[in-house]
Amino acid sequence: MVDILPHPSFLGDMGDHSKKKSGIAMCVGCGSQIHDQYILRVSPDLEWHAACLKCAECSQYLDETCTCFVRDGKTYCKRDYVRLFGIKCAKCNVGFCSSDLVMRARDNVYHMECFRCSVCSRHLLPGDEFSLREEELLCRADHGLLLERAAAGSPISPGNIHSSRPLHIPGKPVPVRQPPHRNHVHKQSEKTTRVRTVLNEKQLHTLRTCYNANPRPDALMKEQLVEMTGLSPRVIRVWFQNKRCKDKKRSILMKQLQQQQHSDKTAILQIKFLQWFSAAHYQPKCRLILIIVLPLWIKKNNNNN
Repeated sequence: MVDILPHPSFLGDMGDHSKKKSGIAMCVGCGSQIHDQYILRVSPDLEWHAACLKCAECSQYLDETCTCFVRDGKTYCKRDYVRLFGIKCAKCNVGFCSSDLVMRARDNVYHMECFRCSVCSRHLLPGDEFSLREEELLCRADHGLLLERAAAGSPISPGNIHSSRPLHIPGKPVPVRQPPHRNHVHKQSEKTTRVRTVLNEKQLHTLRTCYNANPRPDALMKEQLVEMTGLSPRVIRVWFQNKRCKDKKRSILMKQLQQQQHSDKTAILQIKFLQWFSAAHYQPKCRLILIIVLPLWIKKNNNNN
């Protein structure tokens, strides 16, 4: 995320002497001192001339309206960063969307539709046995057939099979952002360790400010929060889910308390009525008055409360 900040030397002209900095702003791009009125800052503390901050691939100028990525000292726009460094399918070499489900085999990642046998094009599903030979997926039947041809000395493809390694079973589809597994054999008995992330005051303030404006931020806003806070997309997503859940529980509790208070007021009215009726029971002239006036009296007390 790119922020536009006024240059420290111009703060005095705006009457804000308390914010004036003693340090000298140096441009990361050209290494020269920044004398411009405004400084472009890339989180956390990289400062640039407006003319120096641009994509290293397409030379597009980057400002506060777009997402800026920094890698190996170079800046990239989002499109080029995803194209160059994003995770790509091992079959079609096309990148993934954040909502895509993927299949993994060792260090390779595949689209669901691309996870097929390279010989018969059979779609491999969770639970199907397969083998991975020189980056080629093979179903159980073609794996066995190629092994038989290798034993008979016949030419085989794809690749050459040198040993009868065991087949593997693919796990369930996983989100594309999930880190790759070291072992591609799915084991139900393995337990995952949950890592608890502790947020600092600045991160909490940023998340709460965004939540107050929009409790359900879209994908673009979440990407901006990732850049602003330095947190992972999963941590931000879970924080918003927990916050909405807590607010919902608080709202339900407040509603229950209000209903309880209303019930208590109704009980008090019933006690008052019984006391009044007991006092008027022995006065025949008051019975007719009670029948006529009582509904109006109860309605009036409810409105007052």
